[in-house]
Amino acid sequence: MRSSYYVGISFYKGQIQLAEIDHGRKKTVTALNDRSSAVDFSRDAKFSADHPQLHTFIYELEEMFKENKVHSKTVSFALPTEPLLMSVIPLDATLQGTGLASHLQWEFEQYYPNVPIKDYVVSAYPVPGPSKGVKQAFLVGVQRGTIAFLKRAAAELRLQVYLIDIDHFSVEKTLRHCHPELLKDDILLIGVRGNGIDASMVSQGQYVDYRAFTLQHTDDLKKSIAEYRQYLEQKDGIESFSKIVLYGYEVSAQMINQVQRETGISTMALDAMNNLTPSKKIYEAYVQDSSRFSAALGLALRTQ
Repeated sequence: MRSSYYVGISFYKGQIQLAEIDHGRKKTVTALNDRSSAVDFSRDAKFSADHPQLHTFIYELEEMFKENKVHSKTVSFALPTEPLLMSVIPLDATLQGTGLASHLQWEFEQYYPNVPIKDYVVSAYPVPGPSKGVKQAFLVGVQRGTIAFLKRAAAELRLQVYLIDIDHFSVEKTLRHCHPELLKDDILLIGVRGNGIDASMVSQGQYVDYRAFTLQHTDDLKKSIAEYRQYLEQKDGIESFSKIVLYGYEVSAQMINQVQRETGISTMALDAMNNLTPSKKIYEAYVQDSSRFSAALGLALRTQ
């Protein structure tokens, strides 16, 4: 019988986040941990299957799996957005198979004419829209070397790679499971990344837009949110949101209060453990400060 355990790994500025969920009668978080790493996927874009830090990374994962008594024989990875090439593109809803692949390659070459496409795996995430004939999609390019690095690390640990996703997109699953009360509304989901943010509009539990912003000063967070709201109003005529949801390492009560005060919109941190049952061995501080694990838990929630 196939194991009901699924594990997700995410990365943030030289940190590794691990989450494992047992999909039994109730979804139980059996492992939740965070550790420093010698590998920073947000900075080093030149990975390969024989990268000099490969075995260091393998050792770090092996130690995490042993320390947390991970059961899963598969592993999923969520990559940070910084080194990825991402755009929102129009897409003919009838495209499939080789036609879709050719179109994505063409779009990629238009957006990134100086980037060798042979070095990238290009895919698309559909964006819900009102029209049946034309829709939008997130165009994403991931370096093949990064995928080869992760797959070899997993193989050395005798693990099967289940998914390789993007951390901000993985959070969608966490949001849907942990905060179902928000699924009927239009909300802003903001991933706080230290010197930048990932911003998405989420409508009825699905991402319908994405933009990244660079932060150079603490006041830039509220400015970026205001800019994003103005952009959505001009693009889609969206004038109001029921909630702003923040996740990430730097999310604090002070930040939540500041954003709510400046925007006039009810603001909260994503509680990535809501509607999940922590096992007794989970460190309570991680349960209380769970938003940093939003991407890892989102991967561990995915079983298909």
